[in-house]
Amino acid sequence: ETNPVNLDPRMASFANGVHRLDGQLMVVLDVDKVLEIATQRMAA
Repeated sequence: ETNPVNLDPRMASFANGVHRLDGQLMVVLDVDKVLEIATQRMAA
């Protein structure tokens, strides 16, 4: 599913969506985006 509107904007910036579990949400990460952010922080 798409990101819920109440997902923290910082997390939404590297999430591809969510998967519903019993009473919980699992955030599906965009691994390329996570690595891009990590690379940018290491270069700073």
